[in-house]
Amino acid sequence: MTSLGNDTMITAGVDFASQASNTAACSITWHSTQAVITEFAPSCDDDYLMELSSRVAKLGIDVPLGWPSPFVEALRMHAEDGSWPREYEHTVNLSQYRLRATDNWVHDALDLPLPLSVATDRIAIPTMRAAALFARITPRLPLDGSGLVTEVYPAAALARWGFRSKGYKGKANEEIRTVLIGDIARATSQWLSFTSQQQALCVANDNALDSLVAALVARAAMRGLTEPIPLGLRAAALREGWIAIPREGSLGELVDDSFVGA
Repeated sequence: MTSLGNDTMITAGVDFASQASNTAACSITWHSTQAVITEFAPSCDDDYLMELSSRVAKLGIDVPLGWPSPFVEALRMHAEDGSWPREYEHTVNLSQYRLRATDNWVHDALDLPLPLSVATDRIAIPTMRAAALFARITPRLPLDGSGLVTEVYPAAALARWGFRSKGYKGKANEEIRTVLIGDIARATSQWLSFTSQQQALCVANDNALDSLVAALVARAAMRGLTEPIPLGLRAAALREGWIAIPREGSLGELVDDSFVGA
């Protein structure tokens, strides 16, 4: 954990893709009553991400940290002797192999959009890149978010903080992002330095926008402002990864509470 003083820390967010050209990062320096977006990197290779991880207190990444345990076990069995779990019924319990405990929890318990399946969707490709990267950074990364890295879901975080969370991605939706960025800038204007140039970048590049949200969620995780892992799902979180979802209304609590609204 990088320390810049008693009241100062850096968090970063990464919108993680399979290729460096589509991987964006954002760094925020936090003080007790204010925060400054200090860096946007719209294209990040592994060497940059390793260097970034060495100077932050918390790194929020928009990519799964693991795979569903039943899926992993099924692959192990199939690789060893060609078998498959006897309890598998394709039309009945496929979702247990497609989705992690955290994916189902986000959708069922919090009524948020269902995350992509790391077992059956293309998001598995950036997940493999992330797994290889973090194996270089640390011998055993805590997958539940308790260590340097926490998994984030930008669309869910936006919804939790009262912003538009659907239909903002892609070149065709720059007008929607313009409104969304304006809303974020106004909501954080008392404590976040978010320049017009940085806002324009987030409008032009939705990966940059998601990396900003990821950096904010990383701060929420550091301050204990994310939903706790249910007791019965803690073991699954350690094996499969866990998505840090900020508490509703917590955006203004990312800096000192006495400053917000002053």
